Amino acid sequence: MIIRTYRKGDEEGIVELLKICFDDFNRWGVTAEDWLSYEEGDYGFKKNNALVAEVGGRIVGHLHLVVRRAYIGAGSADICGIANVSTHPDFRGRGIATALVKRAIEVCREMGLPVVSLLTGYGSEGYRVYRSIGFSNTTFLRVYVGARDSVEKFLEKHGGSRLEVEEIGYGNIDEVIKLHDTLRKKVNLVISRPRDYWVSKVLKRFFFYSFFYDRSEAAIKLLFRDSSVPVGYSLAFSGQRSSRNYWQRDAGVILEAVAINGKYLKSVISETLRLLLSSGAKVFRLYLPTSYRHLLLYSFEEFKGGLLMDYVVDLKKLLSDIRDELSWRVASAELSGPIGISIRSPYGCATINVVDSEVEISGQCESEEEVEFTGDGIVKVLYGVSSVDRLVYRDHVVKINLSSRAFKTMKTLFPVKPVYIPRIDQW
Repeated sequence: MIIRTYRKGDEEGIVELLKICFDDFNRWGVTAEDWLSYEEGDYGFKKNNALVAEVGGRIVGHLHLVVRRAYIGAGSADICGIANVSTHPDFRGRGIATALVKRAIEVCREMGLPVVSLLTGYGSEGYRVYRSIGFSNTTFLRVYVGARDSVEKFLEKHGGSRLEVEEIGYGNIDEVIKLHDTLRKKVNLVISRPRDYWVSKVLKRFFFYSFFYDRSEAAIKLLFRDSSVPVGYSLAFSGQRSSRNYWQRDAGVILEAVAINGKYLKSVISETLRLLLSSGAKVFRLYLPTSYRHLLLYSFEEFKGGLLMDYVVDLKKLLSDIRDELSWRVASAELSGPIGISIRSPYGCATINVVDSEVEISGQCESEEEVEFTGDGIVKVLYGVSSVDRLVYRDHVVKINLSSRAFKTMKTLFPVKPVYIPRIDQW
């Protein structure tokens, strides 16, 4: 078995393998031309970042590295996402997926990327492979599901206020981009979207996942205004409009709904649901942040979606990448220091030093004030999935030696905040 990077012509074997291993690729009808076209307008997809496992000149395993810039508040880090891990059924049980993922981690390390990330089904065969390699469970993404009566119930309660509505296009896309940027204040792991990314993945075609798209006309893309001022937008999909076989015909899907405040958010979701309902949708799926839960659970059922898993390659670099955000949190809480806190984990050790409301990061454990996390614990605290005290309660802290002042500083540095990665950006 040989593991190597993409060579010209590999797309035929990669696509054949994807269609054998994943029903959604087969159902959607992916072609080699589709696969090559992913590179257009998506800064994260490079065909040369494809890895293949080859036996006797035949491609029997594959994964793709998708590099995305993710925000944690005002800080950001490049995430090396692993996508489409696949092994031909005739070659399973030989360690091919394990070898591919281990090689992927090394490639990400060579690229200087601080964290490797993937999405998978909890308890799946892939999940067991990733855990054995050292990936940690970060959090589940959520989906809210309902039928027509769920939508009618939602509209009855929240559908009163109306806003000016227009279709998203080239003339107003910059206003939509500014609204999307407001998400950083509300959730962690918002993915950076340059303008050409928006144009490619929303206007020229409409992507409802990193690898699946339809013609732009199949989407519902709405910008909402109040007295001509942009206050929200939504991206949705109607199965009735689709030209490729992925969603069921009676599906209505909200992929994103963003507004500057809760009052407008109700109107954004209501009007989008109203249009999906009028298009003939009978089954509804809303891929929205858990921070919307209070608004949605009255009418819809919440289900766990894909599990986000992470492998921290360089803890010091990851913390350094978000240092400005950490400094802002300390300054906002008026914690001036000086204080040093060492953070241990299976991924190594780093020390956060706070001096005069500024944060500096060291790549060594050098403070008596220290906390040691499990792998699951470190990613949960870094991304704001769970608080430090909650992690202690759930046995994700192996050892803790923090004064009350240091403990307060840790809670200030890493507050709880929802994690949300829209489907368009997922890898």
